Amino acid sequence: MDSRPDISILIPCHNEEDGIESTVCNLLKKLAPTGISFEILCVNNTSTDQTERVLQQLAETYEQLWYVNTPPIPGYGIAVRWGLEFFRGKSVVIVMADGSETPEDIIAFYRKIEEGFDCAFGTRFAPGAEVVDYPRLKLFLNRLGNKLIAFVTQVKYDDFTNGFKCYRREVIDSIKPLFAENFNLTIEMSISTVYNKAHFAVIAHSWKNRSVGSSKFKIVKQANIYLLTLAYCWLRARIQGNSWPKFRQALEKAKSPREY
Repeated sequence: MDSRPDISILIPCHNEEDGIESTVCNLLKKLAPTGISFEILCVNNTSTDQTERVLQQLAETYEQLWYVNTPPIPGYGIAVRWGLEFFRGKSVVIVMADGSETPEDIIAFYRKIEEGFDCAFGTRFAPGAEVVDYPRLKLFLNRLGNKLIAFVTQVKYDDFTNGFKCYRREVIDSIKPLFAENFNLTIEMSISTVYNKAHFAVIAHSWKNRSVGSSKFKIVKQANIYLLTLAYCWLRARIQGNSWPKFRQALEKAKSPREY
């Protein structure tokens, strides 16, 4: 019998002592009654505050939660990639520690996986989405960047830069190795997934700007890195050709039981 949880909720954490507990408690409250088996994996990335102490206390209190520490290299991408080496679920959803996304949307994402989709991609800009307090300059650059990515990839999806996505384990296996170390990992994962021709559903979801702590996203620095990452993903796809057979091989391999 496969004892893996249905879904892993992967939360990268860097100096999140003020908000991570409320985020975790909200997730536990909303997910517990659903019948979905889940784990919450927090990835502590070079925090210099009391984040690890808070995570220790949460892990001692809630059996569904555990955490790992990354090597001493800062970066959102480092944290997510590290977590993707440790998660135990049949699928994984990546969410922010500040509670930007809602548990209800995580549940909606997983229901799409249950329906047979390989991934569920969130969008903050389709009808039905609710966005609260998105900085105007960041919004402008976001829309411009996503239009460019959609043009280059020829995929009708408008939120490649959104990290809030759910993937089957086999999809994660098929897009490795991943290289991005910062927020550009969001587009490396997204573009690699669509180039692998994984079957994804798009779901409009709610998003709100953080109310505690400070954002780790630096607009100008990330814009340059995003462009380089887009070029890298495009070139990698051209060199490798159609990676769909690789995805199918991973899918077949996943049918055999795994032990952790």
